Amino acid sequence: MIPPAHLSPTAYPQSHGVAVQGGRTRCWGEFCAGVGGVARQLAGCQRVVLACGDSWHFAVCLFGALAAGAEVVLPANGLPATLAAMDGRLIDDDFATGEGEWTSPLSAHARVIFHTSGSTGEAKPVERTLAQLSAEAVALHSLWGDALGDATTVAAVSHQHAYGMMFKVLWPLAAGRPFIAEQHELWEDLLGALPPGAVLVASPAHLTRMGGLAPLPATARPRMVLSAGAPLPAHAADEAARVFGVPVTEIYGSTETGAMATRQRQGGDPAWTPLPGYGVASTAEGLLALSGPAGNTIVADRIEMADGLTFRLLGRADRVAKIEGKRVDLGDVEQALTRLPMVEAAAALVLNDPAPVLAAAVVLSPAGRAELDREGAFRLGRSLRRALADQLEPAGMPRRWRFVDTLPQGAMGKRRAADLEALFSASIRLPAVLDTRNPDTGTAELDLHIPDNLLWFQGHFPDRPILPGVVQMDWAVHFAREGMGLDLPAARQFQIKFKAVISPGDRLTLALRHDAGKQRLAFSYRRGHEVCSSGTVFL
Repeated sequence: MIPPAHLSPTAYPQSHGVAVQGGRTRCWGEFCAGVGGVARQLAGCQRVVLACGDSWHFAVCLFGALAAGAEVVLPANGLPATLAAMDGRLIDDDFATGEGEWTSPLSAHARVIFHTSGSTGEAKPVERTLAQLSAEAVALHSLWGDALGDATTVAAVSHQHAYGMMFKVLWPLAAGRPFIAEQHELWEDLLGALPPGAVLVASPAHLTRMGGLAPLPATARPRMVLSAGAPLPAHAADEAARVFGVPVTEIYGSTETGAMATRQRQGGDPAWTPLPGYGVASTAEGLLALSGPAGNTIVADRIEMADGLTFRLLGRADRVAKIEGKRVDLGDVEQALTRLPMVEAAAALVLNDPAPVLAAAVVLSPAGRAELDREGAFRLGRSLRRALADQLEPAGMPRRWRFVDTLPQGAMGKRRAADLEALFSASIRLPAVLDTRNPDTGTAELDLHIPDNLLWFQGHFPDRPILPGVVQMDWAVHFAREGMGLDLPAARQFQIKFKAVISPGDRLTLALRHDAGKQRLAFSYRRGHEVCSSGTVFL
């Protein structure tokens, strides 16, 4: 294994396979020529904004920019408004790398600026040096390198984030393992591209949406399935193990620290083990104190040491609220809820209504859904409060409830407070946005959750709520303005074709395509592979 900071043109033979792009193997000789071409074009450039969807192109441009001495900034997403606000030369999939000679060694002090969004959704920059990234790759390889051998890496996550960049691009490059350049959003596409014995880099956002996939035959099973970004629910870990034939390996880390610890999910809630070369201890306040190659760090997660080495996570330290004069830990509330047989997953939050009131969004188990059908939402909420009485004080028991098919979450499985709060709004007019993608110029895809209490369902129709067509067209224009940064004038004509109704609780993908020359916006709403509606807005 060659640490990323030590990769050079002589690291591998020229014919060594680096990536598979569109079914074609791209070799080390091509990689070095591309890095040299990018470095030549960026000579003297101080700052590069790197926003590439293709991982081969991303890797070439990343190393080319670093070889030129530029600081590399990875935006939180590829939305036009986000990119327009970034300071630096933009490099995307349209950037022609050219060819050149890669001669300048990379500096261990070279900087990569990630952007992370916590529970508020506001992106903040996080700086990591190439030396720190290299130390993380070395630790990962010392733990799993021998077992993985030359396994191909396939990812359902973006390399624009720290987890995806390390596990899909940097570590495979350093270990000499090939990676597939495309990012696969749909399970059908991913499984079609998954070679036997591969490394699958996924997240809770994907592993909780497997939808009863058939188990893979033994000859097609991956060697390793990874998950990071948020804790994986037990039912999703069990379902993934059933489908893939191997347990999920979870990674605990952050953008600031990189990967810190790992555990293998084979039932229950096992403790976390730090990576080789990393140490974990509990501070006097119960926070995680990390020691590792990058130095010592206090992480705002509460932990409990299981023994002298392993530990258990107890939730974020900043999730303590004051309810009725009592301190209430939202993580404790969620854990108490998920221990109930009627609950599969839960998220607790505080609503200012106007006084602080504790609320919970709950995904019910089959037994819970049957109880909901029998009792209704009001009585079920009271039943859950009674069931919590021996675990929580009265102030720590939710007073407002929402029963949903799935909890809103971002691309990496992280929850945003705004999306949870929207579930409790009395006049919700927009769906919850679970994820946003920009596959090509002038296009966008949004994964949406349709809340049960959407304003537009009221009276349309009393016995069977259906999302009106005019709302679907309005949403298309709204998200084109917001998500694609388009300054759209008024619409003058609409066309829409309906194929299936959209109902409360549905999960949809809204696909948008803007044709500036013809002044029209095409849209479609899909539920899985089923098209619910499609149409055109003429501008």
